[in-house]
Amino acid sequence: MEATINEAVHRTSVVIIGAGPAGLATSVCLSKLSITNTILEKEQVTCSLWKHRAYDRLRLHLAKQYCNLPFAPPHAASTPTFMSKDHFTAYVESYVSRFQLEPRFDQLVTRAARDDVAAGTSGKKKWRVETARGEVYVAEFLVVAAGENGVPFVPEVDGMEGFGGVTLHSSGYRNGEEFKGKDVLVVGCGNSGMEIGLDLCNHGARASIVVRGPFHVVTRGMVHLGMQMLKYVKMKYVDSIVASMASFYYRDLPKYGIHRPALQGPFTHKSTTGKTPVIDVGTVDRIRAGQIQVVPGIERVLRGTNEVEFADGTTRRFHAILFATGYRSSANSWLEDFSYIFNGEGMPKNGMPNHWKGENGIYCAGYSMMGINGISKDAAAISEDIISQIMKN
Repeated sequence: MEATINEAVHRTSVVIIGAGPAGLATSVCLSKLSITNTILEKEQVTCSLWKHRAYDRLRLHLAKQYCNLPFAPPHAASTPTFMSKDHFTAYVESYVSRFQLEPRFDQLVTRAARDDVAAGTSGKKKWRVETARGEVYVAEFLVVAAGENGVPFVPEVDGMEGFGGVTLHSSGYRNGEEFKGKDVLVVGCGNSGMEIGLDLCNHGARASIVVRGPFHVVTRGMVHLGMQMLKYVKMKYVDSIVASMASFYYRDLPKYGIHRPALQGPFTHKSTTGKTPVIDVGTVDRIRAGQIQVVPGIERVLRGTNEVEFADGTTRRFHAILFATGYRSSANSWLEDFSYIFNGEGMPKNGMPNHWKGENGIYCAGYSMMGINGISKDAAAISEDIISQIMKN
C-alpha cells in the first residue's frame, strides 16, 4: 500500500503496540541498548486495563518481589506485599517518569503488515503500521504488546437477549454498591468471578457463582510459599506440598460443588493449561456460611423474564447477570499474516519458553500468562534478540 499525501510517515527501529506494562518494559529494555523505538497506544493513558477496566478491590495476587519491571528499583518497604491496583498503577506511572517514556496516545492500530513498499530504497521488507489517525509507522521490528486481555469475552447463552435484568461484563464492574439487596448471578469462577462474588456480598447483594468444572483453590500465602520453593525445588514436589496444604484447608469444598483437578497440582496446571488457581481472599468463608451460593452451569435464560435455568433443571430469578468470563486477544483483527507469531486465537503459536519470538522480525510481550514476572522476562529476551539481529546486519 502506497503512502498517500495526507499520511504522516514515521520511521524507527522498533514499533511497540501497547502501552501497558509489557510495552513499557520492552521500550526500556530496548532503549538501554540504544535501539530507537516508538510505543503506540490506542487509549489516552498507560496501563489502561488497570485504570479503566479493573474493579476497585483488585490486588495483585503475587507478592511484590515478583512484580518488578526491568531496571526499576525494588518496591519500597512501605508498599503492601500484595499491591492494590492503585499502588500498581502509581508504580507504573513512576516507571514511565523515571525512564522518560513517551507513548503516542490515541493511536488505534488498524493494520500492521510486512511489505515491500515500506522498505523504501533498502529493498528489504519492513513492518508498516497504520493507525486510525491516518499515521503510518515503518520499522524493521514489530513488538505486539496489546495484551492477552484485548477485548471482553461474553459467551453465548441461549435466551440471553431476552433477559429482563441487567447484564454486565466484569470490565465494567467497579464495586457492588449498586447491587445492594439484589440477586446477582456471577458467570465465571476464576479469580475475578470469585472476588467479585465476595465484593457483591460485602455490599449487601445476594451473589451466586456459576461453577462448571474443577479448579484449584489456594491462599496467597500458599502461592507465596510455592514461588519461594520453586527457586530450589522441582515443580512436582512443590505441587505436592502446596496441593496437600490446600486439600487440608479446603477439604470441605466438594460438598459446596467445588472440586479440584485430580491429575495436576496448581503450578503444573498453570504451566500446562494457562489456568491460574483461584486465590481465595475470603470468598470460601462466605460460601461456607451460605452467604454466597454455588450453582451449576447455565442451560438457558427464559426469554422475556429474569429467570435462569441451570444444568440441573432448577430455575432461579436474578436482577443481574455479571460475566467474569475474561478477555480475548484482539491482535489478529489488525495484524496481517498473524501466523508469523500467533495461532488463530491471537495467542503465541510457539510454546514456552520461546513464545515471545515469531518470524520476520515480529515479537510479542506479555502473552506468557505469567504476570509481571513473565512480562519482564519477555522484554529482556526480545531486546536481546533484536540487538543480536541488528549486530548481524
